[in-house]
Amino acid sequence: MNYLTLLEIADLLAELLDFGSITAGCIDASLDKTIGVYQREPFVPRECIGGDSSYQTSKLRLLVHWTNIPPEAEKKALEILELFDGFRDMETKDHIIKFAEVKAVRSIGKDEKGVCEYIVDADIIYTVKEE
Repeated sequence: MNYLTLLEIADLLAELLDFGSITAGCIDASLDKTIGVYQREPFVPRECIGGDSSYQTSKLRLLVHWTNIPPEAEKKALEILELFDGFRDMETKDHIIKFAEVKAVRSIGKDEKGVCEYIVDADIIYTVKEE
């Protein structure tokens, strides 16, 4: 199966948020506004009795690194939550996101430069696009 990548999610979010500083697996901490897409747990392909499953689950963690103003950072984290709530039959380059469920949104404080950071945890159920 062709698995959903962090880069594919980063590209989708960059397009939906109209924001270019969304990266996969890291952030540029020198910026005051950036979002990183990470794997929340080790990926384990879903196995079904009798063959391969047509659906897989990607467990994501987004790091929202956003200004030194806590209400602005919280607003951006909640904007991302609302985006994920709207993922129904959403197409990416190679996949169709059938459903997304936000597991948690929480503040983790400020980094050493005073930039506010939020974590958004989500599970994405997806399938490969049929050609």
